[in-house]
Amino acid sequence: MKKTFLKYALLLPLTAILGSGCKKLLDEQPRTTFAPGFFTTSDGIQGGIAGIYSSFRGQWSNQIFTQLYNGGTDETQRGGAADVQHWFTYNNPLIKTSTNDYEGFWNTLFIDINTANGVLQYGADAQIPAATKTQLLAQAKFLRGFCYYYLVTTFGAVPLHTTFSTSASAADAPAPLADVYAQIIKDFTEAAADLPATPVAGTGKPGFKATALYLLAKTHLWRGWSEAAQPTDFQLAYTISKEIIDNKATYGLDLLPYFGNVFKEGNEYGPEVLMVIDHTKNLKYGQNSDVGTGAGSFSENKSNFMWRPNYPLINANYPGTGGSNVTLRDINNGRPFQRIRPNTSYILDVAFANRATDSRYEGTFQTVWLSNSTEMSARGSLGAVTPRGQLINGVDTSIWMADRIVSAGERAAFKGIIFEPDHLAGATVKYTASFFPSTRKFDDSTRGHLNDYSDRPYILFRFSDVYLVAAEAAFKGGATSQEAADMINVLRTRAAAKARQTPAEYSVALAAQQVSAGDITIDFILDERSRELFAEDTRWWDLSRTKTLVQRVQAYNTEAAAGVQAYNMLRPIPQSQIDLVTEGPKFPQNPGY
Repeated sequence: MKKTFLKYALLLPLTAILGSGCKKLLDEQPRTTFAPGFFTTSDGIQGGIAGIYSSFRGQWSNQIFTQLYNGGTDETQRGGAADVQHWFTYNNPLIKTSTNDYEGFWNTLFIDINTANGVLQYGADAQIPAATKTQLLAQAKFLRGFCYYYLVTTFGAVPLHTTFSTSASAADAPAPLADVYAQIIKDFTEAAADLPATPVAGTGKPGFKATALYLLAKTHLWRGWSEAAQPTDFQLAYTISKEIIDNKATYGLDLLPYFGNVFKEGNEYGPEVLMVIDHTKNLKYGQNSDVGTGAGSFSENKSNFMWRPNYPLINANYPGTGGSNVTLRDINNGRPFQRIRPNTSYILDVAFANRATDSRYEGTFQTVWLSNSTEMSARGSLGAVTPRGQLINGVDTSIWMADRIVSAGERAAFKGIIFEPDHLAGATVKYTASFFPSTRKFDDSTRGHLNDYSDRPYILFRFSDVYLVAAEAAFKGGATSQEAADMINVLRTRAAAKARQTPAEYSVALAAQQVSAGDITIDFILDERSRELFAEDTRWWDLSRTKTLVQRVQAYNTEAAAGVQAYNMLRPIPQSQIDLVTEGPKFPQNPGY
């Protein structure tokens, strides 16, 4: 019996992702061979599906992925230690020599597609209970749709394969965009019909019925914006999203009452979550580094590192020199990778301008650090001495990333170090590429060592995005602008609730948060997506889908404005894929690259 590796026929082992001054090797070769007949067994089907889910760990929340899909947008700029800097600035001459930056993502998804094809092609003959088989095949359809969804929204037209590959081929070509979208819609539709209404107990949060419906709605939204658009796409995107919302109890979904609790540790499987990528401390199954050795594996969740400023280097006399550092690196504050930072002129002046009545800024960003002299310093013990006084550990704020210009009196009365937004006139001690507000959504206080990766499940999709998809679809003609406003107001009502708020303050905030049909534009919707989803690995896709990448980067991002081009709304086909097609027509590169 012939055996074959579970990999896409043209795709050789995953190779290097090159960053600016930093080489990252991603070598995740499938080591086990499977005969096609193995997919006719329960172990074969379940193993194939589990393998696909496991592969996602090597993409979402890793070091390079986070920068590739968040950099070069209106929301973000380079941190002081950014790797793939050419994607933050659209240094297109360098980009054109670095088209393999996306090779790992491309290869992994096509390997997964081939695995799903094997499950679907042979799993129908498995001698297992019919109900179990139906559920497993629905998972395979969901996962194949998932992979193609991310391929088409990242690269545009891609090869379309729906049968299991058992031999190598040197010929391939992208399928028409309409055909790829049609297959994705078919897979999500059929998966939604058979997946359970809620996740099976004990399985965490893999795809279930509502997840498939959510991605089905979002696929129609994407197609509606594309050259393959169908007249009913926006209407279907709205209708499907509305169905999820109207039946949220059936799916075990709901918004948490307070935005600040959405990413609270322990809520990863809560009612607001549609899908997570699970992680584990187990070295055998998690492909992790040992505790205390520093994160090294590409499958580790490093989202808790990427957005952190270099807070341990701020000394008592900053911006002068000398004196003790006012806050030391510890588990709670995290490892300061400083790869990516918020574009604070956009964040403070546009997206989160209404901070007084909207809790999502404080729910998204850490802006204060407490004094500590050691990681285990006792509350009340003495910390560093600044020119303005002795800091008390665990009591005094040692670092404050202010969101405004502070007065001279405030600065004189504050014992710690105050930073001000670098884009504001009159700023004295400014934000820098290394010192900036930190994103707090991925904090992990359970790590065994201050340099360790996170084993928190990575929240991939949230119920709040269903409202945003519905709003965008309604605005684009799937319903009315008033219905779009109604959807957004649900999120803005939740955002009016703030910590330590009086009833009177809540009433004022609630009234201030409401919007009407006349407020709804695509720019308003994109700003609302920033408020709700900042740092959740959606932004480049949002700007690509809505054809606003160039407009908004030029309007808000000074470091990327000169480089961004319309062709950057698609990412380049990896050069390795192009080189492997040696028979038939040459595999085309996306225009501009």
